[in-house]
Amino acid sequence: MQHLVIVGGGHLAAALITGLYRQGFDGRVTLLSAEDSLPCNRPVLSKEYLKGELTEEGLALVAQHVWDDPRFTCQLNTRVSEIDRQQKTVVANGHLIPYDQLVLATGTTPRRLDIPGHELTGIHYLKTLSDARQLRGALQPGKRLAVIGGGFIGLEIAAAARQSSMDVTVLEAGERILGRVVAPEVSDCFMQLHQNHGVDIRTGVGVENFMGQQAIEAVRLTNGEVLAADQVVVGIGVVPEVSLAQQAGLECDNGIVIDQCCRTSDPAILAGGDCAVQFSPLYNRNLRLESVQNTSAHAQTILAQLTGQPIPEPAVPWFWSTQYEARLQIAGLNPDYDQLIARGQDTQARSWLYLKQGRLVACDAINRPADFLQAKKMIMTETQIDIPKAEDINIPLSQCIA
Repeated sequence: MQHLVIVGGGHLAAALITGLYRQGFDGRVTLLSAEDSLPCNRPVLSKEYLKGELTEEGLALVAQHVWDDPRFTCQLNTRVSEIDRQQKTVVANGHLIPYDQLVLATGTTPRRLDIPGHELTGIHYLKTLSDARQLRGALQPGKRLAVIGGGFIGLEIAAAARQSSMDVTVLEAGERILGRVVAPEVSDCFMQLHQNHGVDIRTGVGVENFMGQQAIEAVRLTNGEVLAADQVVVGIGVVPEVSLAQQAGLECDNGIVIDQCCRTSDPAILAGGDCAVQFSPLYNRNLRLESVQNTSAHAQTILAQLTGQPIPEPAVPWFWSTQYEARLQIAGLNPDYDQLIARGQDTQARSWLYLKQGRLVACDAINRPADFLQAKKMIMTETQIDIPKAEDINIPLSQCIA
């Protein structure tokens, strides 16, 4: 009976276990997770869960009847410290566990801000359910929250905090919020959205140190200003968790390097999700994507690999974020676009098309799900865009083909 060991307790592990259960996998599966809770829906931790719209029971990704099946075992609070590729064993909490196939689903770790005062209580990072539970308890009406980092995670938490009637300031070291993922015009739209909801956004400013006796009381900025704060959230990006893969001698390059079948440099070890870097035929370069969509795609590929099914075709990357009444859906990647087309002026529902030599490469859509869905198909087929038509929001995007 084949023994599959999965290291990591996130979306990839949950999707694999659920898929193997449904397909009647005839081996044993052991999940080794360093966390203290079963795999949960992470993206909603910074959104619906923080706002109190979801209970912890509603976060589970694997149904209880799966865990009741003796083929599937989960060991929580279990840290894997070593892989022996020759013996095909891992060391977990000091115990040897053999494997026939190993899946590394180690994900990412929040980037730490190790400045003076970082040990004070009231400074939060968000990754696990335990983190979210603590943060939700800290979102108290009338209290002052400083959010360090103007990316998706920081802005989603800022939105949840404002909806909890907190006094919120966002501190972004870059020139604009969402600077790594969207065009300046889209950044401006979200800047206005947050300001309309009472968030104070400061760009081009860093943090010098945290201030307080035992708990956080203030944040000193690089411009010398002291900002009072009862709670702080740090959301300055993540780093792929590759230490275990490096210990095992697997190829790593800003992530665990995998092929189109999610195999590492050791054919007995597979990897996927946020920790993995893979060549993209669509973009002709290696990519490490931090998205549930990419993780789900890797899970389907690994599932096919384990069960002898055809490997799914690559898909267009996509991402999403909900802030207040705005649901942003992003299709594709935009690092080297040469033209931006705006569709509509309504701040409640509009989209932007990123073109390269007239070809659609990405789309940002706010409350425009039809544009998002049509863009995914058009990006995959490298569609040339009729620009005058595309600028008319009343014309469906599918009809804006040159």
